[in-house]
Amino acid sequence: MDVRVLKHVREMRTASKNDFVEGLGRTLVEVAGGSLTDRKAKDGLSGVLRRAREGVPQIIGCTEDAAVVISVKDLATLLDAAKEQTFGEALDNVGFTPYRGARIVIGAGRNRETLRRSGDAVPPPTA
Repeated sequence: MDVRVLKHVREMRTASKNDFVEGLGRTLVEVAGGSLTDRKAKDGLSGVLRRAREGVPQIIGCTEDAAVVISVKDLATLLDAAKEQTFGEALDNVGFTPYRGARIVIGAGRNRETLRRSGDAVPPPTA
């Protein structure tokens, strides 16, 4: 599956259905190199199927109701891309709410180890 299609699916998951359909249609036509007429697809069905199996989606028709021919492997890839969660969505799903209270003050008097740079490391003792 072309990365442009996967990127579109990931980025537009939260868009309106109409925006998603329009954008996905444009992206698929761009990746496919244009759309086929019904007659051309029918006459060259074996070529349409071969290209779809090679990972190039085939668009038949030229409106919102166009048909898309893709392989089952590419369909599974698209579905995986559509269900991936962002970090924010994962937090929402577990019920996370940000702290909205006053400033958090850490008490004084704790033993804190000083930070060292990687070049300041103490060499191990020799025996």
